[in-house]
Amino acid sequence: MSSLGSIRFGMRRRVAAWIAILLLAASLQSAAQTSSHPGFIFLPFENKSSFTGRWDVGVDVPRFLSAYIKERYRIPTISPVIVRNFQQENQLPDRSLDDVKFWSEIYRRFEIRYLVAGTVEEFDISRFMTGQPLLGGYEAFKGEVNITYIVYDLDRTVSSGAPVWIKKGEAAGEFADRSLVLTLFGKQSERTLEYRDLDKITFGTEEFNRTVIGQACFQMSEHVSLDLESTLPSIKAWAMTSADSLLLYSQSLDSISLGFRSTTITGAVVFIEGKSAFINLGSEDGVRSKLRLYVYRDVDQTRTRVGELEVVDVRGPHLSLATVISAEKEIKAKDQVVVTIIR
Repeated sequence: MSSLGSIRFGMRRRVAAWIAILLLAASLQSAAQTSSHPGFIFLPFENKSSFTGRWDVGVDVPRFLSAYIKERYRIPTISPVIVRNFQQENQLPDRSLDDVKFWSEIYRRFEIRYLVAGTVEEFDISRFMTGQPLLGGYEAFKGEVNITYIVYDLDRTVSSGAPVWIKKGEAAGEFADRSLVLTLFGKQSERTLEYRDLDKITFGTEEFNRTVIGQACFQMSEHVSLDLESTLPSIKAWAMTSADSLLLYSQSLDSISLGFRSTTITGAVVFIEGKSAFINLGSEDGVRSKLRLYVYRDVDQTRTRVGELEVVDVRGPHLSLATVISAEKEIKAKDQVVVTIIR
């Protein structure tokens, strides 16, 4: 082989080597970008509420939310209890929860893409009384929970070294027990005694879920779910899409198991004027105030989403007043309304 041919051959080998290196780098980068799985890691929340009972609401509220998201969508979630355990196992200080380096560690450990941080703004159980306390009267109870939260994309956060958020929101739940209980001569009723020691009930158990604050937590979690569906429309299709996802799901199980049933129901808009709409779903269908519903219309045998409603007032067994939250197209009578009811 001539010297010129040797030079050309050597150049081709070097070019081929560089191409192979570039292809390998691209392959590694692609693998790194797809190594995470759909799901959510929940950090312990900051507690700004005035609650002073036995529950650690900064951990228990996002733990409840984590269990709700896990069971509603059948996807992996890492609860704040597991995050706290991981933090303690690695002997990291509390301030590390806000550190991107720590987020990178839990990202590598659990391979879950989204992280949720937040604040419990309000967590309260109220008792109301009417009448004369020493003679007789009626009492009722109400639970309220209010949070703010931020959802971060850990794929982009870890690669950039700075927090990258995709959703900032707030969600509230409120549930009032409207069945008044008669109290006579200042004597406390059985329900008064129950609610006086309410936080002796284990947070997230079936017994807890029946209380007014348990029902408020369900409402709050439902509002977060609807916000996540708006931000990440593919969330409903994530459920155990691979063997790895199933393994992560089983590894992420916490002791809270809410055990609810979700049912998707369909109704219709019966009348609309301006921003107000009446729908043919009500109390017997499981509809309640502040519930959000998607509105669809069949066009050329294809169902198209045209907007979103929020229930303002439940008027009857199969009638509710709602307000228009958003509308991609004009919402009309006979449009379908679809909602997932948690029972």
